[in-house]
Amino acid sequence: MSKEEIKNKLIEEFGVHFESEYDLPPLAARIFANLVLTDEDGLTFEDCINKRGASKSSISTSLNLLLQMDFVKYFTKSGDRKRYFKVAEKNTFFIKKLNRSLKKLERESVMIRKISEYNEQYRPERHEENKNKITVYSKCIDSMSDNLKTTIAELKLQQKQQE
Repeated sequence: MSKEEIKNKLIEEFGVHFESEYDLPPLAARIFANLVLTDEDGLTFEDCINKRGASKSSISTSLNLLLQMDFVKYFTKSGDRKRYFKVAEKNTFFIKKLNRSLKKLERESVMIRKISEYNEQYRPERHEENKNKITVYSKCIDSMSDNLKTTIAELKLQQKQQE
């Protein structure tokens, strides 16, 4: 397989991943994948049209969505009126992704605690039956949360050092 064939396959796989992970429309996910894998400093609006073969309005809508979600940013070049799109600061992207995961875990932990407290008060037999499983599960959530917090702190530190 050639480099271009491998790249196109990876763009498709990456696109499918981002569709499911971030509820992105297929075109926006593929544009983002193109931006991640491009060898250029950035892609113009026209580059996106040529690479994806979609309409101007579809490309525009997808790029605006990616801009709003802070997945991409744009820059201009001196003497050139075109906007060049590129992936937003990678550390920022990873920090945001990890923060979303952390918030999900924190909500999960609160719900598990509330259910456990309800069962303890109103369904003691169910509480006793599930107490050990909930303890193990809660430890796992706490451990994952701690790991996420540590990783986020490390990424923020790296980001500051690069500024």
